Amino acid sequence: MAIRSTMLATAALALLGACSADTKTPVPKTDAEKATVASEIATLMSDPKMVDQMFDGMGQQAMAAMPQLCAQEPADQAAACTARMASAEPIIKDVMNETMSEAKTLMPNLMNQLGAIMAREYTGEELAAMKDFYSSPEGKSIVQKQPAVMTEYMGKVMDTVQPLQVNVMQKMMERLKAMPNPAAPN
Repeated sequence: MAIRSTMLATAALALLGACSADTKTPVPKTDAEKATVASEIATLMSDPKMVDQMFDGMGQQAMAAMPQLCAQEPADQAAACTARMASAEPIIKDVMNETMSEAKTLMPNLMNQLGAIMAREYTGEELAAMKDFYSSPEGKSIVQKQPAVMTEYMGKVMDTVQPLQVNVMQKMMERLKAMPNPAAPN
C-alpha cells in the first residue's frame, strides 16, 4: 500500500511542472485547508475499482505461493502437504477472500492517514497541483492503470523476497531447535 502511494505521489510530482502553471485548484494556505485538499487527493488516488483489483491480485499471488509452503516440508512429508493444499484450496480461497474483504474496510482510514501525511509534507502549491493532476484525464488514467502496474511489481517483489523469507524461517527454526529447553532441569 505504501509502495503504491509513494509511486503515485512520485508520478504526480514528476508531472507537477506541467500542471503548476495554470493551477485550477486554489492554493490552500492554512493547515485545515491543506488537510482538506490532501484528503481529496488521497480519495482521487484510491479509485475503489483500483483497490479491488489490487487486493484481488494480491490474493492470486498468495494462492500461487501456497505450493511453495510444501516445498519447505521434509521430503517424506511434501507429497502429503501438496495433497492437503489441493484439497484445502477452497478453504484457503475463503480465508484469503475474508482477509481481503476485511483489509478493504481499512481503506477509508488509511486514505485519511495518507491525506494527513500529505498535508504535512507537501506545500499548498504542490497539493493544488496534485489535485489538478489527479482530477485530469491523465491522472485518472494513471490511477486506473496503477493496479496492473502494482500487481506485476508486487509479483516481482514476492519472487525476489520469498527466498529471503524462506531463509529467515529456516534460520529461525534451526536456532530455536538449538536452544536449551527452559523447562529442563539444570
